[in-house]
Amino acid sequence: MEEYDRLKAVEDVVKACWEKEAPFCADACPFHFDIREFLGRIGRGSFNAAYRALYKGVGIPELTARLCPGYCREACARKDCDQPLDLPRLEQAVCALSSNTRPTSYNMPARPGRFAVVGAGISGLACALRLCQRKYQVTVFEQSDRIGGSLNTLLEPAEAAAILDKAFTYEKYELRLNTRVSDPEQLAGFDGVYLATGSGGDTLGLSWQGELPAATDRPGCFIGGAVCGAEPIFSLAQGLNAARLLEGWLQTHIMRGQEPLRPTRMQLDPAALTYDPAAPVEGPYTKEQAQAEAKRCINCRCDSCRRHCPMMGYLEKMPLRIQDEVHITVFPGSLDHDGTVAQRLISTCSQCGLCGEVCPQHIDVGDFLRVAHQLMTTHKSFPWSFHEFWLRDMEHARSGRSALTAAPTASPRFMYFPGCQAPASHAAYAVEGYALLRELEQDSGVWLSCCGAPAVWAGKESLQVEVFADTLRVWESYGRPTLLLACPTCLSMFERYLPQIPVQLFSDFLRERQVPPRRRLAAEVAAFDPCPLRQRPESREHIRELAVSAGCTVRELPEHGRESQCCSFGGQIDDTDRRYAVGLAQQRAAASELPYLVACTNCRDVLQREGKTCVHVLDLMLGLERGDELADLEQRLSNRETAKAEIVRRWFPERAGELVTRRMAVELSCAPEVRAKLSRERIRLEDAAAVIAAAEAGGRVLLDRNSGHCIAHGPVGRSTVWTEYEATATGYLLHNAYGHRMSIESEAD
Repeated sequence: MEEYDRLKAVEDVVKACWEKEAPFCADACPFHFDIREFLGRIGRGSFNAAYRALYKGVGIPELTARLCPGYCREACARKDCDQPLDLPRLEQAVCALSSNTRPTSYNMPARPGRFAVVGAGISGLACALRLCQRKYQVTVFEQSDRIGGSLNTLLEPAEAAAILDKAFTYEKYELRLNTRVSDPEQLAGFDGVYLATGSGGDTLGLSWQGELPAATDRPGCFIGGAVCGAEPIFSLAQGLNAARLLEGWLQTHIMRGQEPLRPTRMQLDPAALTYDPAAPVEGPYTKEQAQAEAKRCINCRCDSCRRHCPMMGYLEKMPLRIQDEVHITVFPGSLDHDGTVAQRLISTCSQCGLCGEVCPQHIDVGDFLRVAHQLMTTHKSFPWSFHEFWLRDMEHARSGRSALTAAPTASPRFMYFPGCQAPASHAAYAVEGYALLRELEQDSGVWLSCCGAPAVWAGKESLQVEVFADTLRVWESYGRPTLLLACPTCLSMFERYLPQIPVQLFSDFLRERQVPPRRRLAAEVAAFDPCPLRQRPESREHIRELAVSAGCTVRELPEHGRESQCCSFGGQIDDTDRRYAVGLAQQRAAASELPYLVACTNCRDVLQREGKTCVHVLDLMLGLERGDELADLEQRLSNRETAKAEIVRRWFPERAGELVTRRMAVELSCAPEVRAKLSRERIRLEDAAAVIAAAEAGGRVLLDRNSGHCIAHGPVGRSTVWTEYEATATGYLLHNAYGHRMSIESEAD
């Protein structure tokens, strides 16, 4: 129950989504029918289907086509861009161009219930029609000698009669012409009454209040239409609604008038509108002209999240659909929690927060997916393969091979925390960054570790709690210093999960101290904002100011600042959906022809991998000339270890005994193309060496007769790595390797 409540709390936030809010046109329409679907059918050339949608929504399409003044036009989102859609002409076109406009014949048995309708005008006949379609007995009282009321002045009487005759083709009702009702008691015996006596008509002394059609002070009697001042098209809509109210009264004997309609909360993303004026057309639309006009509709929806969030656009799913699929995945209706519907979806979110930024309700779907991820991981019902590599990478960053905490004093004012990925990208981000800090604040310390983001992104709550607790312990042991962070992701993790630790982005610190850049770059660059800085305009501005001080001319990308897009590293989604992650990185790299100015090594390496030239703001501040350099997996591991070794050598030689020298289980070498494949497959050379050593020691080696190479496999974490190799005079030469995200149990096991 606790887990359900925990998920429900974030589900309730998602359910506040305005995705299903009525579009502006339907909100203004007296019938509030599905205009988007109606226009969509016209746009596809399905005129018969469009007529059915109109028939279902307005009751008598030919009347609305002739009488409606087009209230929707004033509400249309296009009116401020070019021209609103001409719905009345489209309705006329549908009525004229559809090949089947016969009313629907409802083959239903008669229902018990007798209703009286007083007034055979627009509103009264609309009510009678809808009641007849539902197979109730209906009696219509009309004081004049013909039906139609004001229709006979709005249209030619013959035309009005033809439209009404067609509408009642399959429906029968009792009509009492020349019958004036002046006393409600004349209607005794009926189960319900709709009073629609027209403009200036008799209200029989009844009183009412509220929206129309309204419940009167007489049980079972409702009133609406022109007698209450309604315009013709509203009279028609009120008559249809009155039938629903009468049916509700019959079933419950509770008087309920029309509920006040809440105005739509729709908020349109301005990006949805492009200039597309209507083509001038004389006379009625042809089919082609009607289709062209209908296609101008932009299908107004509150969908800023889908328009801006690459994941929602890629999956073609909005928050409410995501919420439904995730719920049945976390709670699949069985007790073993084996739902799979949204497993991949949950882990495809980069958790960058953009959806919450652009949403008028500030709904962050990533928060919801994070909780779902954690619950499924706790129950071991989430694929471990999506995150195992990154958890092992975090383990390396926090191990004795790479991790270091050191300071020249017991309680330094500052400690430099470059994170795990910056030193992996280039050891100088750790070493030279710390060197610069020591020049500014001599007693500053250094802390090489990981902020815990991989544990958060993997849904490993117990592990993230362990990492954060360890981080807090170390911080307190050094006198609670301010941490200067080289990585924006680290910044977001500390601010969210360890707010008691004071942190500052290193670039902000350098800007405040007015530190001059050590590298000049007279180039035009486009600023690629990292998503963790979306709500930190001052940090984004400082990065630009530092670049300008180095000689750069900084331009903005189309999507920047609060709308900046994730490079695809967030959430480490490439193990979940590689095609999506690569496509996303390619889109980001193609956003400008200019080189990018970045402030995140993850952004730098992801975009550089797609061929984009990037310069990190720390490259300028630390005087680094990296060019197109891109470290592979082996180099990233080595860079971390080198960073630790160099810092110990330069500032803390007394700690040299803590350095761990990496040793492989066997001497193993490989060609550059094999090493590149290992990096792509995320197989460490030392893991391949361990597999070979274990296979050789245990005699589990196969021989490929064609090549003469040895074949061996073994576990690496929970995966299985296969190797193809041969012995050399000094060790082994690796020819190929690949991994399976599964464990293999042999008979010997």
